[in-house]
Amino acid sequence: MISLYVGSTSGYSGKSLVTMGLGLKFKKDGLRVGYIKPVGILPIKIENILSDKDAWFIYRALELKDPISEICPVVLTQELTVKAYQKDIKGLLGKIEKSYQQLSKDKDIMIVGGSGSIYSWSVLGVSGLKVIRRLNAKVVIVVKYEGEYCVDYILQAKKDLNDHFIGVIFNKVTHEYKQGVEDYIVPFLKRKGVDIIGILPHDPLVGSITVEELTEMLGGKVLCCHDKLSNLIERFLIGAMQVDRATEYFKRTKNNAVIVGGDRADIQLSAIESGTECLVLTGELYPSEIIIARAEQKDIPIIVVRDDTYAVAKKLEKLSVRLRLRDKAKVAHGMDLVMASVNFPLLYKKLGVNIGQ
Repeated sequence: MISLYVGSTSGYSGKSLVTMGLGLKFKKDGLRVGYIKPVGILPIKIENILSDKDAWFIYRALELKDPISEICPVVLTQELTVKAYQKDIKGLLGKIEKSYQQLSKDKDIMIVGGSGSIYSWSVLGVSGLKVIRRLNAKVVIVVKYEGEYCVDYILQAKKDLNDHFIGVIFNKVTHEYKQGVEDYIVPFLKRKGVDIIGILPHDPLVGSITVEELTEMLGGKVLCCHDKLSNLIERFLIGAMQVDRATEYFKRTKNNAVIVGGDRADIQLSAIESGTECLVLTGELYPSEIIIARAEQKDIPIIVVRDDTYAVAKKLEKLSVRLRLRDKAKVAHGMDLVMASVNFPLLYKKLGVNIGQ
């Protein structure tokens, strides 16, 4: 039985997406797949069992049938965090290993989902490094590529992981970085003994969010077009300019949400006529009946939020880093992206997997 830990050197690198894509491909290739997330940070109750939102989502996406109680043995609640700072908590690593042994009994490969970075949760005594060593797992590091400095972290991870390390998957590589990654970063890392398992391009759809998710995260109120809350938003535009410039600005960008003051009826109308996916009105100021009527005609939801435009913009800046996969369309598209971009023959070779034998 093979153990594969999907980790990273930083949070929000795309580990969940990669985990689902790898798991689906393994299943398609006839492998019996198991999954465990040793440490969860998003508590949720499933059938009165404490688990993790991401773990539960991946469990369902891979159509697994294992006991829900085992898929996330350590869930980071507020109570557990406080206890960890007050005194050393014993037995968590053993608890993880016990769940892992239970889940892996009839499997060909176990995917172990990392949380945060491979250095996270040392305060609990269950850092990624410790879990990897205890489970004797092979490790692929997922790196959200944001510049050359990522290379330093990869080399450090390779050193710390030693024989457990099998390679890197670059994620969210934008067009501006693509040439440099292929021409300089990949050859350099190969020279340093680092195998590149895959390069996933930046994809706007995977990083999108539904109108409904946006409303929930901003604590807003939907005024119209409640049947269009599944619309996907890829970009956020701030409507704080003259109308003539705003119209041109809005038309250049597809699948956008326009954030604008609730008192700027001119900009609101311009955004609606330009075909925005959603209008976010700030300052808890409600639009006129004319604006609402026109939005309904164009099937564009309007959300009213309490914060001012600047505060909303700052929230969305943080949100863009933390977006999590929830929407089925995004998940399917994202898993296809993983399967198309990962070098599975190389991965199988590194893992010692022989397909069809």
